[in-house]
Parts: sequence; C-alpha cells; structure tokens
Amino acid sequence: MSVDDATMELIRESVQRKTLVYFSANKVKVVFQTQVHSIRSRSVVIYNSIPPEYIARVMDSEQFYLKIQSIRFVCDQVTTDGIHLLYPLDNMRLIEDNRNAKRYNFGTKDAAFIEVMNPLDQETVLRKSLLDMSSTGLSFRTPVESMLYSAGRRFEKMRIYMDGKLHSEVAGQVVYQQSFLTKDGKSYCQVGFKFDSAQNNR
Repeated sequence: MSVDDATMELIRESVQRKTLVYFSANKVKVVFQTQVHSIRSRSVVIYNSIPPEYIARVMDSEQFYLKIQSIRFVCDQVTTDGIHLLYPLDNMRLIEDNRNAKRYNFGTKDAAFIEVMNPLDQETVLRKSLLDMSSTGLSFRTPVESMLYSAGRRFEKMRIYMDGKLHSEVAGQVVYQQSFLTKDGKSYCQVGFKFDSAQNNR
C-alpha cells in the first residue's frame, strides 16, 4: 500500500503534536522511540535517537520500520542529513493500518494493570502495568526480556484491573516481546498478549 493523502495528514499531525513515534531496523532487536521533526524534500525527517553503539548495525540493515500512531511503514533505505534520519516518502510502504481498530492506550498515571499467576512456579503473582488493550489482546511493560514471556507461553486466568476494579478475566498466549529504548535513553520491554477469544471492552 502506498502513502495516501489521509496518511500524509496523519504524519503532519504527528509533527504538530510532537507525537512519539517508533523507528526500528531488521538487524537490530531494539525499537527506538523518537519524534518526527518535519516533512521535507520527499522525506519524513526523524530526530536521530539512536545511540552510537547501534548506528553501524542500523545502517547496515535492509529494512527500516517506522510506526506512527496506529500505522506502520517499511522502506529499504534511510539516509541522514548529518543530524536527522531521512525516511523516504517515495520508498516507504504502508504495511499495517489499525486506524479502524478500537484500542485503548494507557499512560503511566492510569490505574490499569494485570495480575496473573506465574505459570512456571504456580506460586508467584505477577502484576504488570498495561500499555494498551483491544478486544483481541493487550500489551504490558516489563523491565527486561525474559524466558517467562517467550512467544507461545500460555497464561490462564489473567485478571485485568482498571481504576482499582476487576474489569475482566482472560486467557491466552504471548505473541511477542520487544525491547524499546526511549528518546531519553531508558530501556524497557513490551510484551504482547493475544486473547483466546475476543473481549467486549467496556
């Protein structure tokens, strides 16, 4: 899918609102949080938040991903003006579009979290803050990657709390865990979880 007018408007909006966006490359396992500086010369100009130790592997990659709100792009090459990353509009392809999906995003101040029994020891109760949730799954934050959250790991009776009250109880499995590096240089891991059956969010 190519970039249409509606998508361009969303990119312009991210510039005006200084929305956080996410840049990654296929030879690096880390996703870099950054912002769109501007749009110029047929490129999306991105603040370069990549630490020096990652730059060589990023630039040696064959595919580069950019996620802006609920849409995700890929391109085969990025360049730089010496300060910023230049993501080419003519080469970028839309590969994921969830603008029509109803998804709830939670900030650090939101009282939304999950509690579930550790499936490995059947004793420890895990409690994690939610990052987002839809009718088909959710994601939560954890300090570092762990074998506990390997893809395919099942969790039963996962309780979801909002504003101190039990919202729902679900079961399902981990579909991914991904390391993120914020634009301030702090790292965390995001774990994605898919429900066994769709939920009616309320």
